[in-house]
Amino acid sequence: MGLLLGMGLWGEITVQAATDMVRWPVVQSLTPRNCELKAKQTRLYQLNYATMQVTPRGIARTTKKWQRTGQVMLTQNGRLVTYWQVHQLRSNQSGWVIAANVQVTGTRANDIVTPKRQPMHPVTQYQQVAAVTKTVTKTSYLSLKGAGRYTTNRILFHPTAAYVATQGMQSRPDKLMQSGGYRDHYHFKTALYLPQQLGSRTLNDPQSATFSADNRYLYVMYVNDQQVAGADQTGWVVRYDWQRLMALGAGQSGKMAMLRVAAAHQFDGTMTAFDRRVLAAIEVGPEFTAGHVQSLALNPKTNELWFIASTASNQLASVARLNPQSLTPDLKIAFATGSGRLGDELTFDRAGRAYYWTHASQLRNGKVNLYRGTISPSTGVHFEQVSQGLANNPGFFAQSMGYNEVTGRLYLVADESITSIPAAQLGHLTASQVGEANFAGDREFEGLVFMHRKDVGFLLTNRGIEMMRIVVDK
Repeated sequence: MGLLLGMGLWGEITVQAATDMVRWPVVQSLTPRNCELKAKQTRLYQLNYATMQVTPRGIARTTKKWQRTGQVMLTQNGRLVTYWQVHQLRSNQSGWVIAANVQVTGTRANDIVTPKRQPMHPVTQYQQVAAVTKTVTKTSYLSLKGAGRYTTNRILFHPTAAYVATQGMQSRPDKLMQSGGYRDHYHFKTALYLPQQLGSRTLNDPQSATFSADNRYLYVMYVNDQQVAGADQTGWVVRYDWQRLMALGAGQSGKMAMLRVAAAHQFDGTMTAFDRRVLAAIEVGPEFTAGHVQSLALNPKTNELWFIASTASNQLASVARLNPQSLTPDLKIAFATGSGRLGDELTFDRAGRAYYWTHASQLRNGKVNLYRGTISPSTGVHFEQVSQGLANNPGFFAQSMGYNEVTGRLYLVADESITSIPAAQLGHLTASQVGEANFAGDREFEGLVFMHRKDVGFLLTNRGIEMMRIVVDK
C-alpha cells in the first residue's frame, strides 16, 4: 500500500530464507514514529541491499519502546508484503519486521472493528439430520464445444500492474479482458477496491461474497491464511454498506482509493472526518471457526445466509447459517453425505434450491458433477446428484458458483476460467447451451456473485482484492 502513508496492509507471511525480490528499487525512510511489537517474540529480518532480499535474523523479545524508521515492500507467494524497519534505542537493536506485527502509537483499534451498537452474539445451535447426498448409479457427461481447450491449468498468481504501480492506492478502474471462449462474451471492470486491512484484522484472503436481499449490503467472507485450509480454519465476515459507499463515490473513477486510504489512515492514526464516514459503512465481524468458506450465499426465498462449514465423505459434513447482525453462525446442521461428496461452493436460485459442483480431477478432462437440493433449519439438508455432468471442467481449482436470477444461468468458477449453464436444463443440457470464458490476468478468482432480481454480476478477485463488475461485450 502507499509508501507515503506508511501502512502494512498485507497479512503475515511465513518466510523461510526469502528469495523474492523487492519490487521497489529503493527503501523508503519514514519519519520516526513510536511503535510496539504486537507479539512477545516477533521475528526480525535483515535486508540484503546487494540483492534486495530479506532473510531471517532473530527474535525481538522486547515489545515496547521501538521506533518505526523505514519501509520496503516484497512480493511473496504472489502477494505484496510490507516490511517496516524498527529500531530500539535502549538495546540498539534494529531489523525488519512484517508490518502487520507492529502497532503504531496513535492507532485506535475500535474505530471500525466494532459497530456503534454491538449486538448480542447468538449462541450457535447444532442439529444433526440423517440426510444423504444421493448419487446416481450412472452419470452421462456432456462433451463441450471447447473439448478442454478452455480448461485453465494451475496458474501462478501475480499482483496487477496497476496495483504494483500505485502501491495499492488505485483510484481508477482496472479491466480484466476475456482471452478466449464462446457463447459468453464479457469482461470485468473494477466496481470497488476493497481494503487489505481494517484495524488489526488483515483481510488479504477473501473466499466468497454475497449481497443482501435488497442489494444494500455486500458480505465478504475471509479466512485466516496463516492456518491450514480445512474444517478447523478460522474466518470472519465483513459487511460493506454497498449503497452508502457508492453514494460516497467509492465506485467513481478518481475516487476509488478511498477505502484503502481510509484504512491506511486508521492504521496509522491519522484519520480524517471523511475517512470516518467511509469506515462507518464497514463492519468487521468477530473471528470464529468457519472452514475454508468458499461458499457464502444468500437464499433469496428465505433471506438466510448459508455457508459450507466442512466437507466430508462417509462422515458428517456441515453447513452453517450466518446471522446478518452478529456476523457469526447461529445454526449449524451436520449431515451424512453417504457415498457422495459435498463440494466447497454453494449458490441458490430464486425458488430457494441450492446447488454445488465438484470435479474429479484437475486435468482438462476432469469430469464435473452437479448437485441440486435444499437447505432448511426445519427439514435439514438434502442433495441429489444430477444425472448429467460435464466432460470438461473449467480449471484447476473449483473456486465458486454463482446464479443469475434474471437469466437463470449457473456459473462454475475456477481461476481465470468460468463455465455457464442454464439451471432449468440440468440433466438435459446440450452443448449449444453451455458457455465457456477464459481470462488472462493471472488473478485468483474468489467468487462470482449477482445482485438479486438484477442482471448485474461481480467477480471477487485477489492480488489486489476488488469487486469487478461484469461488462457484456457487444
